[in-house]
Amino acid sequence: MHYQISIADTQNHFLQLTYTIPHIHQDSIEVQLPAWRPGRYELQNFAKNVRCFNVFDEKGNAIAYRKLTKDRWQIDTKGISSVKISYQYYSNQPDAGACFVDENYLYINPVHCFMYTEGRADEGYTLDFLLPDDYQIATQMKQAGKHQLEAPNFDYLADSPLFASNALQHHTFTVEQTQMHIWFQGEHPFDIERLVKDTTDYTLKQIEVFGDLPCSDYHFLYLMHKTPARHGVEHLDSTVIAMGQTLEQTTEEYYHDLLAISSHELFHLWNIKRIRPNDMLPYDFTKENYSTLGYVYEGVTTYYGDLMLLQSGVWNWEQYAASFTGDLKRHTSNPGRFNYSVAESSWDTWLDGYVPGVTGRKVSIYIEGMIAAVIADITIIKNSNGKYSLHNVLHDLYQQYYKHNKGYDETIYRELLEKYAGESFESYFQSFIWGKGKLQKGLETALDEVGCALREDINANLTLIKLDETSALQKQLFAKWTNIAE
Repeated sequence: MHYQISIADTQNHFLQLTYTIPHIHQDSIEVQLPAWRPGRYELQNFAKNVRCFNVFDEKGNAIAYRKLTKDRWQIDTKGISSVKISYQYYSNQPDAGACFVDENYLYINPVHCFMYTEGRADEGYTLDFLLPDDYQIATQMKQAGKHQLEAPNFDYLADSPLFASNALQHHTFTVEQTQMHIWFQGEHPFDIERLVKDTTDYTLKQIEVFGDLPCSDYHFLYLMHKTPARHGVEHLDSTVIAMGQTLEQTTEEYYHDLLAISSHELFHLWNIKRIRPNDMLPYDFTKENYSTLGYVYEGVTTYYGDLMLLQSGVWNWEQYAASFTGDLKRHTSNPGRFNYSVAESSWDTWLDGYVPGVTGRKVSIYIEGMIAAVIADITIIKNSNGKYSLHNVLHDLYQQYYKHNKGYDETIYRELLEKYAGESFESYFQSFIWGKGKLQKGLETALDEVGCALREDINANLTLIKLDETSALQKQLFAKWTNIAE
């Protein structure tokens, strides 16, 4: 499979793509443009951005085609051995999950605008870019030439974002056997030496959880804006993170916010990019991939993104507690916690999961899932006297399931929790995963075990605090939870 990509119109933000499909031996073929992207579990109907769609044979003659669905085309190929599909794609969404092109740079999330041929998604892709000579490309894909990339199959291509410009800043360092890459598109104020050290520290702590870092290269692709932005998206061996507000970039708060979102997205390298529910193994890009397990693939990741910064020493307790308190505000300000469970809300991300929606209808799989993860982690730590934690559950999901090409379901996750906690988690799932309005009480009980509490102000906002007077056991469990010696 071959793609040629060029910039059609910078003012109106259009890419020009030509998809060549060789070695055709059927009377007709079907091509599919994905309807959604991994990391955002809702239909986004990328075909709405396609214009000037035309199909030609190897001699340049137009070929008949028809649409089967909103994003699937059937092409008449009787007597034809190769076809070229030419189209333009509207690219004017400069967040961390889409596509953008202007006179300064090109940013592509391929799942938006690249197609696959039914029955041939496992074939390799070669991508040739027609770009200014001084443009450099940043991506996890193999670079076969200056402006040529290769992907072994469509799944890899779809999960391989890229930047291209003549202003990319590139920094590399090594963590264990993995070459880490930091790319910046846009101006930034960060001390690279400090950023590399902090990134190394929290990466090493995440490796401790799973046992290894499963890629030879990993890329942080930072898209820096002059206007407000905060968004990150995970990919197989990379992440795109969009950050903005230039006037605030020199503050410590801004720097640590960058670390928080970066740690979260790196944790996805294991949790969802490799450890994946059976419901999404493999991805089906044509329709919803329903799952109730968002509290694991997003909730646990939200919890661990910050926890790894704390346990690695990149953050101190005050920084962790401040971030935790911010998440609690999102929890208490949402009346949906009394009306809908986190498991049900996970299923319904495909319905309205990324907009406010009807008041009080649903909850966030990120926030409620994070709270459920805290409860599970502290329960395991307490019951095992600090011998085990949620780390062990994630380690087993990675080593025993992902590495054996297996997904997981709720039963498997529950059995692993029970294995390390040494008790039934039936009540946990009834109350905190499928129940409504019970997470806060469960969190308060768990935090008490480690000498912490939630302090409520007159506006019903909650703040995470560490109690001054704690028992020897509470101090011991707090140290195990936070990696902070008492």
